[in-house]
Amino acid sequence: MKGIWGLGLVASASLAAGAAVKTTVAATSVSDASSFSYESIQLTDSVLKDVSTQLENQTLANMFAFANSSTSSKQTKRSLFHSCKVMPGDFLWPIDLIWDIFDALLGGSLIKTVPLAAYCYPEWPEYDATKCETITADWLTSNLHMSDPTSIMLLLYEGRSCLPSPYNYTGTCTQGAYPTYAVNVSTVAQIQLAVNFARNLNLRLVVKNTGHDFNGKASGKGALTIWTHYLKEKEYYPSFKAANGYVGPAVKFGSGVQVWEAYEFAKSVGHSVVGGEAVTVGLGGGYTAGGGHSPLSSMYGLAADQVLSMQVVLADGRFITASSTENSDVFWMLRGGGGSTIGVVTSLVVKALPKLETTSVTFNFTVSDTPGPDAFWAAVKSYLDNFETFVDAGTYGYYYIGASSAEIGTTYAGDTDYYFRMESFLAPNMSLAETKALVAPWFETLDNLNVTYTPWWNTADNFHDTWEVSFPQEYVGTDVVKTASRLLPRSVFQSDDLLNQTWAAYKDGIDKGLFIAGFHISGTGIAVEPPKDTSVLPAWRDTLTHVIVGSEWNFTSSWDVVESSTLFVTEWMDVLREIAPDSGAYMSEADLLEPNLQEAFYGVNYPRLYELKQKYDPTGLFFALTAVGAEDWEVQTVDPLPYSWNNNGRLCPKSS
Repeated sequence: MKGIWGLGLVASASLAAGAAVKTTVAATSVSDASSFSYESIQLTDSVLKDVSTQLENQTLANMFAFANSSTSSKQTKRSLFHSCKVMPGDFLWPIDLIWDIFDALLGGSLIKTVPLAAYCYPEWPEYDATKCETITADWLTSNLHMSDPTSIMLLLYEGRSCLPSPYNYTGTCTQGAYPTYAVNVSTVAQIQLAVNFARNLNLRLVVKNTGHDFNGKASGKGALTIWTHYLKEKEYYPSFKAANGYVGPAVKFGSGVQVWEAYEFAKSVGHSVVGGEAVTVGLGGGYTAGGGHSPLSSMYGLAADQVLSMQVVLADGRFITASSTENSDVFWMLRGGGGSTIGVVTSLVVKALPKLETTSVTFNFTVSDTPGPDAFWAAVKSYLDNFETFVDAGTYGYYYIGASSAEIGTTYAGDTDYYFRMESFLAPNMSLAETKALVAPWFETLDNLNVTYTPWWNTADNFHDTWEVSFPQEYVGTDVVKTASRLLPRSVFQSDDLLNQTWAAYKDGIDKGLFIAGFHISGTGIAVEPPKDTSVLPAWRDTLTHVIVGSEWNFTSSWDVVESSTLFVTEWMDVLREIAPDSGAYMSEADLLEPNLQEAFYGVNYPRLYELKQKYDPTGLFFALTAVGAEDWEVQTVDPLPYSWNNNGRLCPKSS
């Protein structure tokens, strides 16, 4: 076998020779998006043939081969015999030489990972007191975790295994569910190599852009991570003709683009785009694949509704374009059917929306700013009374309710330090005067209740500038919260009885030690008709609020406290499930223990989604705890929790 470094040079030359020529986009209407530079470098059969020749070892070459009917059959057969994903220390785990060859083929982009906080622990070779001090100071900021190949923002789901003091559950640091290796991808070919390598060697595979996901999809014990964070290319098409008949402006984004980058770019070309509320959200991953709610959703619908085409590396390693006419079943599935399911999106083309004058208002009040608890809860009720009006005007509100002098979370059950915080009420396509007129009846009710509050108004001639000041970066990096959620439909707010039940439920939850983070929002924008060819949970189309309910504990709380708190919030949510039994939950901000989660997250679409999962990923290469097909697998959690409560354990076909 030739030297590894020579192999790397030959492989790089082969990949370059196999690169597709990037097409030039004319100023006139185009019917297909050109490939980004990183998408033009692809793994092909001819490239793999060259690699096989250089390796002079067919067994090695097969590790990087595309799936075919023969290999798929063998993999499926192994799965039927309950073959768990291979873990470090297993007999079949690749030896270091294999990882070196893989790295050489990747051009040196393989990372042997360590937990981000390992720099704080003397038993780790990476120990560095100065670096630890910096990491600890920045631990609660999103940027720190986004720039690491394996760190995630909600650490409960990787096993609380390595946090710096004072955030650590114990005084030790272990790898936990932080993946063992990561590929810092800069080309489609590298993604294809990683997909093929993981599938052929039966490794657990996860995908990370920022690690924002509420349920820790980017974590996995012993896994290989495809890190898409630096796929940042963007391109504007003044006139784009989509396969579904849409003709108009569009933007193509790389899958590493975050919403703040997408918003900035859209502003620079005189448009708006649908993206998430939080700065940390990645546009092209599980956010859009899971539906994707947005401050613009009550105007234009969900993120999945905006997609005109996308490019994807499937579980067999092949790179495809998907649209309403080309690979249309993949297109349908990845517009609402969830991330980490059948492939890795490398880019997507989305509608460029009009430049929107946008206004926001932010304010808060506590029980001390009212005549007492009755007035406080009457003020909360007055907000719920206006949900239908606010959503039908195309607005979006992000609100918190709890009981805490710090005005975050709920300190303890029975605390009466109630607060209401309007993180931001955002009115796209509305002037300051129009927004003030819209909220005037609500504010009049607050005034009549003798509520003291101070609105902070922002307005700009574009969406980005108002969004930027209205939704600051949120705190992350802790393991002290467990959440569940429910979508409540319009019918709840058109029934006095159901509305009163909802209001009573809010108060009951807070009094029992929970907190609420909610949104007034619709998945059916007032400016457009939602597309028919998406797998978005149908309940989104009739929603007026997405309600997240959470339980908290301390940094040093035991696993027993975590388990009891988790069970409590799941059980309490039955109150909202009974109020809206035919609705569902937003899969990306939902409860891992959601009863009948296939129905709650996917609705009537689930049977077809499951069928497509078996078609495109028969070996279960892609997995997430809330994803399509998750019921076929279990994470054999090593923490003192039931299986599949987090990602810190071996992934195996589910026990019969």
